[in-house]
Amino acid sequence: MQARRGRDRWTVVAGLAACLVAAPAFAERGDTDLQGKIEKRLAKAGFDQKADIRVEVESGVARLSGITLRYLDLREAERLARKDAKRVVNLLRVVPEQPRPDKEILADAERAVLRWERYGPFDAVAIDVEDGAVKLTGWVESPFKRGEIEERLARVDAIRDVLNDLRVQGFSQGDQRLLREIHAKIYSDPLFERWRGYPDPPVRVYVDRGRVILAGTVGSAVEQVAAGMLARGTLAFTVNNQVRVEGDRVREEERKKDPNET
Repeated sequence: MQARRGRDRWTVVAGLAACLVAAPAFAERGDTDLQGKIEKRLAKAGFDQKADIRVEVESGVARLSGITLRYLDLREAERLARKDAKRVVNLLRVVPEQPRPDKEILADAERAVLRWERYGPFDAVAIDVEDGAVKLTGWVESPFKRGEIEERLARVDAIRDVLNDLRVQGFSQGDQRLLREIHAKIYSDPLFERWRGYPDPPVRVYVDRGRVILAGTVGSAVEQVAAGMLARGTLAFTVNNQVRVEGDRVREEERKKDPNET
């Protein structure tokens, strides 16, 4: 009986050892199969003709490297790889066929975002472009808008990358109530009531956990101070008034053009 138990124990140990030895081989075979799947997906989508993409897979994680001609293709390649991989590390670079000046890219990016029919009074997006890379700062009303804005920018010619630092308005009932209260107070005031209901108002409001940020551009220092006072007349924990006066904005832009100017 004891001898049989000893043989059974050794059988189990030997089986476990065999599994441990075979596991790396199975994993490697799985990675190879996954790499082939992703490469076939990319080829079916025409990436063998419009990009130079290398696919590597380790432990179910796909790594994409190489170049594409458009940022839209970079995003699409990652989307296709995610259908099979546990995770995707996207190291692709965009090399446009016809590079464009940052100024032209900025104009198209602002048109795609700021003139979007869903861009509303509770959104405030600032756009900068450097060497073809677009940087987004500010906030939007919902996570959907955050993703959709990047999707819209992907269609702009010659964009190399999008750095999306947009925040999302607070979701709690308290934040939503405070957001609408401050917005209503500002645009009920005689200084601002002419913009009530306007889709692109001069002062934008952001609320997260009771903390408020005001942004935008107004015509005078009186309006700038008034917006801050109206927001502080609520139950907001803090109010950060980043509203700028139009003349100050123009002078700031002039200084950027000529940093030696005093």
